[in-house]
Amino acid sequence: MRSSIEAAGPAAHDATGSAHRPLSGGTTMDGIIDVHAHLGKVIYGYPPLTVEKLLSFMDAHDIEWSVILPLVHPEEEDYYYTTEQALADCALHADRLIPFANIDPRRSSNDGAYDFCPVLKEYADQGCRGCGEFLCNLPTNDARMKGIYRACGQLGWPVVFDFRWQRTSGVLDPVGMPWLEECLLEFPETVFVGHGPAWWAEISADVTDEDKSGYPEGPVAPGGSIDRLLGQYPNLHADLSAGSGLNAFRRDVAYAREFVLKHAGKLMFGTDRFVREEDPEMIRVLREMALPADVEYAVFRGNAERMLGL
Repeated sequence: MRSSIEAAGPAAHDATGSAHRPLSGGTTMDGIIDVHAHLGKVIYGYPPLTVEKLLSFMDAHDIEWSVILPLVHPEEEDYYYTTEQALADCALHADRLIPFANIDPRRSSNDGAYDFCPVLKEYADQGCRGCGEFLCNLPTNDARMKGIYRACGQLGWPVVFDFRWQRTSGVLDPVGMPWLEECLLEFPETVFVGHGPAWWAEISADVTDEDKSGYPEGPVAPGGSIDRLLGQYPNLHADLSAGSGLNAFRRDVAYAREFVLKHAGKLMFGTDRFVREEDPEMIRVLREMALPADVEYAVFRGNAERMLGL
């Protein structure tokens, strides 16, 4: 299958940290962009992931930029990591770290008409470039969530979701992702970025409610809802981070390669690290697919550059 993007430029670096590694196209590029990273102490019993540790990890894997996502919903982890903390940490290395904002849609008197734009505009003026990730245990099409989508569309910001189902955290959407589709239609100026178990389970057309709460195994049945939605809606993208993205690709590598080629202009590399410092396996999985150089570039860097305005 031919790539769905035009030649986007040279391909990404070697995962070992070798700068400007030539790939099949004979070209090189700057480092990888990780669109899904975290900082701070967020899990009880584990030390905080410091800026220094994250930068060391980035250097080891040739990651030039990391997007730092705050965690502000009580459903998420054991401790908060606020937008203000993200701004302060990213300011220490503004050449490597990009802050996102996050906000709880249940704040104040929000009944669906609350205007989030003034608060989010303040964060934009301080350097934030997007919003999320959202794990607030609300349906995607909840009226309180829609106020955030509206504001982010006005600001030109992407919104990052961790989709779950039958859980006590995450953004909720049943099989087929109908509530997400409603919002894609209602907010065409807002960029939605999908991630998480209930998102990646939908790579397969035979997905069940149980699959959306875990890491399903076995071959992918073509025609899953995210395949259709990514192809149909220009304002929908996906990040490949965490075990959910890795599982979706590992369960059927042949299908995953075709999926990447088909949606090459929509997919972005991410890690979603909290405390672990193991190698990001998704780098190896993508490299072993032997993707065309322009596709590898798009997934590791080019798509994120465009989304973030770098």
